[in-house]
Amino acid sequence: MNRNQTSKILMKDEKVLYTYKPYLLKTIITSVLVYLFIAVFLSILYFVPGETLEETARMPLIATLILSGWTLLYLIILVCQILAHRNKFFTVTNKRFIIQKGLLGIDFESIPVDAVQYISVNVSVIDKLLKKGTGTVIFGTISTPVTANQAAKFMFSNIFDVYANYKVFKELSDSAKEEVSN
Repeated sequence: MNRNQTSKILMKDEKVLYTYKPYLLKTIITSVLVYLFIAVFLSILYFVPGETLEETARMPLIATLILSGWTLLYLIILVCQILAHRNKFFTVTNKRFIIQKGLLGIDFESIPVDAVQYISVNVSVIDKLLKKGTGTVIFGTISTPVTANQAAKFMFSNIFDVYANYKVFKELSDSAKEEVSN
């Protein structure tokens, strides 16, 4: 079954130029690192002494229950991330940048190519460690600005060949602006 449903929302005379599937391993590694950080913090409860001998004896049990609950929650989140990844695609057409996503249903977000005013690349430490050339391309428009105080609202995350794709996106955006102004 083809999970990429972008063709269903294409407008008249709109052509798909590129389609990207994000890199799942980076998402899983990031999730595991967050889990381990919190699990280490919660495991400190094993060693916290209580005021009485009875409380000291209960602390490992409480810590085990909390850590078990956290592990169960983490596994649920991980399964949801994997299921959501199946429906995640980034599409570039001659008119729009489109994000397809969704856990059970499929949702779309798009911005016009000629409206993009800002494009940046973010390569994280995990991207560098994976040595796959992955990273995130962030798009900014008047309606979806990129500011230091808030997270980017529209981005192609965990895509391969991020620098080469940045150049393609920038050239497409610049040429679309030139066509509109002429």
